[in-house]
Amino acid sequence: MKKFIKITSILAISFLIAACNTTSDNDYPNETNVVETPNVTPAPHPGLTPQPDPTPIQQTEPPDEPIPDMFPYSGYHFTLTAEEREIYERFIVELNTDLFYGLSPISVTKIYIQAGIEGEWEAEFYAHNQESMETTKEEFYEQHRIDMQWSVLESRQSAANWFFPFIDDGEVIIEEDRAVVVFHSVPEPDVPLEHQDTLHVMNLIRNDAGIWEMRFRPHVFTLE
Repeated sequence: MKKFIKITSILAISFLIAACNTTSDNDYPNETNVVETPNVTPAPHPGLTPQPDPTPIQQTEPPDEPIPDMFPYSGYHFTLTAEEREIYERFIVELNTDLFYGLSPISVTKIYIQAGIEGEWEAEFYAHNQESMETTKEEFYEQHRIDMQWSVLESRQSAANWFFPFIDDGEVIIEEDRAVVVFHSVPEPDVPLEHQDTLHVMNLIRNDAGIWEMRFRPHVFTLE
């Protein structure tokens, strides 16, 4: 299990570096980070799954067959409410965040996660605030295509059951048009809590219509 968590963390970091550059203080020279919480890690992308240990030989090409679901049963389950599911089903067709009007940052985040679980890459793309995007739709699709080569789609639900089952109990911190959702993942069995990083965050931004959308740099725990 410890190896599983280690591999997953490495993959999460690798994906986030590839998909979106980490925000540094130089990115917003005239702004101040108003939230400072130690030991908070980015929430992994819902498409990430554990892969075999790449050492001592680093495997850079996708395997001949996608890696099967390697996540053990977490004992918990990530799911949408009936209202969130109804909006999600419309969103993956209409691809318009106007459907998010009146939703909380947590509900918007859950719809985004569900799109990742089901491989709805266009819905993932359009769930983001488009002004915050630093990649084209074509580049976003290419990352999705590579992800699908690496692992079976079924593993995404198993991953979400580990990282997102407690998100409904998360804390929402809002500063003007920015928000962070702070939540815990399932603790690793047989490891003291003080030695675990179970606290994660997702970042959102409110558009001109007052609708919460995902911020493209969701792994950065700041309200800038």
